[in-house]
Amino acid sequence: MKTVIRAEGVHKRYGTLDVLKGVDLEVTQGEVLALIGPSGSGKSTFLRCVNHLERIDGGRLYFRDRLVGYEEREGKIHELPDTAIAAQRGEIGMVFQRFNLFPHMTALENIMMAPILVKKEPKAEVRERAHDLLARVGLADKAGSRPDQLSGGQQQRVAIARALAMRPDLMLFDEPTSALDPELVGEVLDVMRDLVRVDGMTMIIVTHEMGFAREVCDTVAFMDGGAVVESGPPAAVLGEPRHERTRTFLSKVL
Repeated sequence: MKTVIRAEGVHKRYGTLDVLKGVDLEVTQGEVLALIGPSGSGKSTFLRCVNHLERIDGGRLYFRDRLVGYEEREGKIHELPDTAIAAQRGEIGMVFQRFNLFPHMTALENIMMAPILVKKEPKAEVRERAHDLLARVGLADKAGSRPDQLSGGQQQRVAIARALAMRPDLMLFDEPTSALDPELVGEVLDVMRDLVRVDGMTMIIVTHEMGFAREVCDTVAFMDGGAVVESGPPAAVLGEPRHERTRTFLSKVL
């Protein structure tokens, strides 16, 4: 299988605080990876590094064998220009905890904006795709609604459709259900299940939904203290964890 993401000793610090301390991970085409662990363990920071929303301070991070956000010239690492970073991000969709929809735009306009502005795609073609995506996430009748006219679950489904509009090779989900009322969680997870079952989409998901991780994901990686403590199939990591730190964490959340 082709490698989509490869992290080699990735470090990230904020001042004197080391948030990532040598993360090694690999995600192959069609694989769904769940990142679990306590708050502050570095899960969301790592996800933001994958999309170069945060610059790494050490190690190497590759997307399809290309450095994320950088290029190597004459043995030295140089950050890519903004246009190249934007193009690379266009291949990676990201869904955040807090939706991040533009409040003054309709659902349809939120979905259409990036393909038109970033990829310069024809407006009529993008509009048709946006309508199709809204139908796919069960919101065909909400095209003209602004975010304040939608429930949290509906806003998150629009956010997923917006990410899909760029036709990404990889989807990143940063605790996509954590800001939702419990009764709205299922509708978002159902859309994510459909992406796996129908599209075979490659995903990295930061989540506290252990049932979803067990059911849908191919690999679970437990992070603590800025490092991957253990990883493997869900049945192994969630059912028979090897490390005491993993067992302690799971005893509190399962």
